[in-house]
Amino acid sequence: MSALFKSVHGSAWWLHVAFVILFCVAVFAVLQLTPKQSRKYVIQLVTFIGGLFYALEFFLPIHAQVTAANAHGEGNFITPYMDVVSDWLTVIGAFTVGLGVINLSMVHTKRLAKGGNTAFNSAVFFVSAFAMMAIDILQKAHPNALNKNIYELLFSGALTTLDATMFSIIAFYIVSASYRAFRVRSTEATILLITAVVVMLGQIAVGQFITHKLPEVFHFESIREWILTLANTAAVRAIGFGLGIGSLAVALRIWLGLERGSYFDSQA
Repeated sequence: MSALFKSVHGSAWWLHVAFVILFCVAVFAVLQLTPKQSRKYVIQLVTFIGGLFYALEFFLPIHAQVTAANAHGEGNFITPYMDVVSDWLTVIGAFTVGLGVINLSMVHTKRLAKGGNTAFNSAVFFVSAFAMMAIDILQKAHPNALNKNIYELLFSGALTTLDATMFSIIAFYIVSASYRAFRVRSTEATILLITAVVVMLGQIAVGQFITHKLPEVFHFESIREWILTLANTAAVRAIGFGLGIGSLAVALRIWLGLERGSYFDSQA
């Protein structure tokens, strides 16, 4: 933790919490009173300054830069502030989590008020969220065996199991998509089907037995290895290169405030 965010205890901790709450309420109040079009420019300015900070830290020449965390580090005059900015990013990330919880609560509150078939799911959301939050606070404030066991029951026994169930169901959709993709309807689909069959045969004992008397270069496992390490790697690198260029283009548009179709444009 950087010098900007020092650990405090006792009454000082409560004072810091109260100050942060008041400060955030004041900032949000000012933003709410600001016209919607002006908010757009404020956010664009903050975004540009944040992007400019990282761009300058990356592109400026480096030299010997002694910091408290690394006495033999290299960097420029911006590098020592990286820890401070990282702390601010953690704070902003916490705000985004809170914003997500508020949005979910608003959506499910409306569904509860309307009733109907979705009201039960909304009620389950609130019960689960408050139960998990309460037991997590309890087991950290009073880490006794009972609280820890209840936490493990809810998190490892319920949540983790439900996550595994959900992802196992997704496997059936993947199989369905594979079946549609491997249907021989074009030359590309035929090549994809043949490649998939060869890779699967090279992975199992039956496929290895079929070609074990042939020269090694014609073994299914050898062909599978070539496909995965050469042909597939080249394709993945090409896709990754395209994704990198696309990500850079989107990042530049967001940084320079050129992105359209956002919330503020809809409010114009």
